[in-house]
Amino acid sequence: MDRLKQKTMHHFTVQRMRFVVEARGIIKSSEHQGSAICGMLFHALHNRFYDNREAKECTLCLLIATSSVAFLVSTLDPQSERGRDVPRPFNIQPPLSICDHAVEREGRFFFRYGPGETLEFSLTLYAQALQFFPYIVLAVNEFERSGIGSNVEQAEVCWRCRRLAVQEGWAENPLTGEHQPFFRADNKMVQVLDIPIFHLQITDYVLRITPHAASLMIHLLIPTRIIEHGRLVQLEMFRFQPFFQRLMERLEALSEAFCDTPLRVDFPVLLAAADTVQVSEQHLYWEDLRS
Repeated sequence: MDRLKQKTMHHFTVQRMRFVVEARGIIKSSEHQGSAICGMLFHALHNRFYDNREAKECTLCLLIATSSVAFLVSTLDPQSERGRDVPRPFNIQPPLSICDHAVEREGRFFFRYGPGETLEFSLTLYAQALQFFPYIVLAVNEFERSGIGSNVEQAEVCWRCRRLAVQEGWAENPLTGEHQPFFRADNKMVQVLDIPIFHLQITDYVLRITPHAASLMIHLLIPTRIIEHGRLVQLEMFRFQPFFQRLMERLEALSEAFCDTPLRVDFPVLLAAADTVQVSEQHLYWEDLRS
């Protein structure tokens, strides 16, 4: 673990993990699968590792400054220059191969997985959060007891039943193509992750593709909400610069909150360059979401 800390504490690094789980009963999830997984992760971390059960919310907890669970799931940092709310140092990539599992009912979609079917989701940790990787693995394994999704029918399946099993976990680096197993159901030993994504890997990748790419295609795999000058960006208003600016703001916030090395980026120059990028073609559509 010392080697992992050395890599992550002073530089902004990223670690992407992919989990494969098998349904042991009928699983029904709402259309917001990412939110469902994030919620289950929050509850698993809280139930297994948080001792101060008397605190009803993070603002009332005296342990918030020292708790590993609070570091991962709480958005409170009274010392933050951006205000007390800071981004969480992880995000969830929900299952994307969903066509075979989507069911429409009364104008809304949900996803249904039968016994024996598998679903995959990814989780990405940022910067100092990498040192809490063991907590994430144990929390995901907690899904086997708490389940995920919602009840289909009370007579058909109970919320507290063991409805899924974690089969395997993989670390992966999409830039280098490296894959590393860190957990398998038939071997409860968890391996230390050792293929994080570094800044130099990203710059090397960009230098390789730039000479051959006159255009870039961006796939928005999940609904994306962008605000520009206090207004929601509509389809006809979509431009690359506000999209890029939101990404940079997210990176800057994560770097300030979870990395010891400041982000050395000339934002005005980058944003001016982004403003020259033209959208030559787009196939976006609007989707109203309910939660």
